[in-house]
Amino acid sequence: MSQSDLQVSRLLPLIPDVLAGPILVVDTEGRIQKINRALASILGKQEEEVRGLRLDTVMIPEGEQSRYHELLPKVLSGEVTEPVEMTIRCAKGKLRSILWKYTRIQNEAGEVEGILSTGTDLSEMRILQAQEQALKESEARFSGIVEMASDAIISVDSAQRIVLFNRGASGIFGYTPEEILGSPLSALLPVDARGAHGHQIAGFLESPVPARPMASRGTIRGLRKDGSEFAAEASIVKLTVAGELRATVLLRDVSERARFTANQVMLANLEQALARSLDVNDTLDALVTEILPHMADLCIIDLMNDDAGEVQRVRIHPGPPEGGAPDGDGRLTGGHAPHTRRLFDDLEPHLFPILSRADLADFSIDEVTLPRLADHAPHCAMVAPLVARGRCLGALYLFRLGDGSPRAGQPRIHLPFDEEDLSLLKDIGRRAGMAIENARLYRDAQRAIDARDEVLGIVSHDLGNPLQAIFIGLEALGRSRTGRTEGRPGQDEYYFTAIRRSAEVMAHLIQDLLEIRRMEAGHLELKPVIQNPGPHVAATLDVLLPLAQVKGITIDNRVPMAGLPEVSLDGARIQQVLSNLVGNAIKHTPEGGTITIESDLVDREVHVHVHDTGEGIPPEDLERVFERFWRAERGRARGIGLGLAIARTLVRAHGGRIWATSEEGTGSTFSFSLPLRS
Repeated sequence: MSQSDLQVSRLLPLIPDVLAGPILVVDTEGRIQKINRALASILGKQEEEVRGLRLDTVMIPEGEQSRYHELLPKVLSGEVTEPVEMTIRCAKGKLRSILWKYTRIQNEAGEVEGILSTGTDLSEMRILQAQEQALKESEARFSGIVEMASDAIISVDSAQRIVLFNRGASGIFGYTPEEILGSPLSALLPVDARGAHGHQIAGFLESPVPARPMASRGTIRGLRKDGSEFAAEASIVKLTVAGELRATVLLRDVSERARFTANQVMLANLEQALARSLDVNDTLDALVTEILPHMADLCIIDLMNDDAGEVQRVRIHPGPPEGGAPDGDGRLTGGHAPHTRRLFDDLEPHLFPILSRADLADFSIDEVTLPRLADHAPHCAMVAPLVARGRCLGALYLFRLGDGSPRAGQPRIHLPFDEEDLSLLKDIGRRAGMAIENARLYRDAQRAIDARDEVLGIVSHDLGNPLQAIFIGLEALGRSRTGRTEGRPGQDEYYFTAIRRSAEVMAHLIQDLLEIRRMEAGHLELKPVIQNPGPHVAATLDVLLPLAQVKGITIDNRVPMAGLPEVSLDGARIQQVLSNLVGNAIKHTPEGGTITIESDLVDREVHVHVHDTGEGIPPEDLERVFERFWRAERGRARGIGLGLAIARTLVRAHGGRIWATSEEGTGSTFSFSLPLRS
C-alpha cells in the first residue's frame, strides 16, 4: 500500500479548507464526503448541505452526465490517472470548467474506498488569460498607433530625459530614437526657450492638473536637428508607469499653417502699403519694406524706363555699407540683369535653389554688394516679373543668405526657397506690378494735365498773333474805305492775303487739336487705295510752295510722278503726313536754304525722305521729336508739338515706320516707309 492510499476516515481531517483550488472527496458510489471552501464558494453551497449526496445530482450538468458515469468506474479501477477537464454546475446555474486530478483512497487491506480530486479553475484562468491577451493586444495597438502617428509623441521621466520618441517625432525633429533617447528634452528646444520650458514642465509634474490640451496654449518653438526652428502646438499629460511619474507630450508641427497665415498677413499689409500712395518711389519703398525681412535678406528691383526704353536698377535693399555706393538708399541707375530680360519674354517667375559666385554675376549685382553676398554663400534666389495688364514692367529679385541669420525676432530662415515661396512671389509681382502701373498712370495723367495747361497757353499765344494780324488788317481796310488813309495800289490785296493766311494758321492749329483727340479716342479711319505715292507728294508741295517762296527756300522734289511701286494708302492722310514733315522743314530752314524730297525702295518698302538744311536737332532731343506736345527749346518757330505725333500715328496706321536723323549745323532728315502690297 502506497502512502497516498489512505483510508477516507483518516484522510478527511487532514484536508485543509483554506487551499485556494477546489478539493472534492467522494466514496466508491460517488457520494460527496468532503468539499473545501473554494469548491463550496463555486457551488454556492456549504459542505453540510451536500455531504452524502450523489455528485451527479449536485454539480454535474445534464450534458456531462453520461461522460461522468463512464469516467467514475475507470478512475476507481485505476484505468484513468491523467487529469480530466470537466464542466460543473455552479451557483445560479452557471457553468465552469475545472481540471481535475484524481487520487484513489484505499484502506489497509488495499481496497478502494473513494477518490480524492483536486481541481484547477480553468474558467477563471482563461478569463485572466483573455484579459492579459487583450491587454497585450491593446498595448500593441497603442504602441502601433504611437509609432505610426504623424504627430510627435515624446515621453520624459521626472528628470526630463526622453524615454519615448515615436516615428512622428523623428520625422518632425530629424533625430532617430537611438540618437535622442536619454537626452534632455531641452535638446529639442531653442536655446532662448529652454529655461522657461524646463520650469513649466517641472511645475506641471508637481501640479494636480492631469493634462493640458493643445488649445490651452499658443504656439511654441521647436528646434530641429539641422538647427532650424519651427512653430508647433503641444498637449501634455501625466502618467505613472511602473511607479514612476512621466510627462507625455503630443506635439504637432504647425509651421506650414503658421507660414500660410504669416504670408496672408504680409499680403494684406502689402496691399494697404501699396494703396497709401500713387508715387512710384513710395510704391517701391513700401514693396521693399513689407517683403523684408518676412521672406528674404536682400531685395533688388529692376524697372523698365518707358522714356529711355531700357531696364534700370532702382532698388537694392539693404544697400551696401555706408559710403560704399553713391546712393545710400540703394537706388542705382543703368545696367540690367540678363534674367530681367528673360522675364519680358515668358512672364514667369524663376527659382534658383543654389547660387555660386559666378551665378551672382548674372544678376548684375554691383561690385560693393557682390563680395558681401559671396561671403555668405551658398545662396538661393527667386525672381518674378512685375506684371500689369499682361506686360512686364520689371523684375523683383529676392535672396536668402546661407547663414540663416535671424531677422526681426523671427525664426531663422534656411535655404532654399521652395515652390510655395515662388508662388507667393508671383502673387506679389502681380500686385506690385499693378501698383507701379497705377502710379505711372497717375504720373502720366498729371503730366498730361500739365501739358494741357501748357498747350492752352501756347494755343492762346499762337492764335493770338494771327488774330491780332486779322484785327490790324481789318482796321486798315476800314480806314482805307472811309478815306482816313491815303492808300497805295495793291494795299487792300495785301491785307486780304494776310488775313487769309492768319485764318489758315488758326484753322490748322484747331485741326491738329481735333485730330489728336480723334486718334486718342481710337476713331482714326483710313480709306486706303492701291496707288502710286508720287502724285500725293506733288500735290502737297503745290500747297506749301508759296510758304517756301516767302523765305526764299528752294524745294527740290525728286520723287517721280510714276515709276514707284504701288502701295496701299489713304491719299488725304499721306498728304497730311507730308504736309507736317515739309511744313516743319520750312519752319526750321533759314532763308535761302534747300528742302529735298526723295524716295527709294528698300526691302519691299517705299521710303520717302524729307531733307532740310536747317539748324539740326541735338542728339538728346532726337528721340523725343515724335512725342505729343514736345517742342524744341531752340529756334524761333513755335507750335503746339502735335504735327510730328500725328504723322507718326498716321504712318503706323498704314503699317509703316517713321524716323529722323540729324546733324547739328547741317540739317535734318525725316523719313517714313510704306509697305508694298502683299
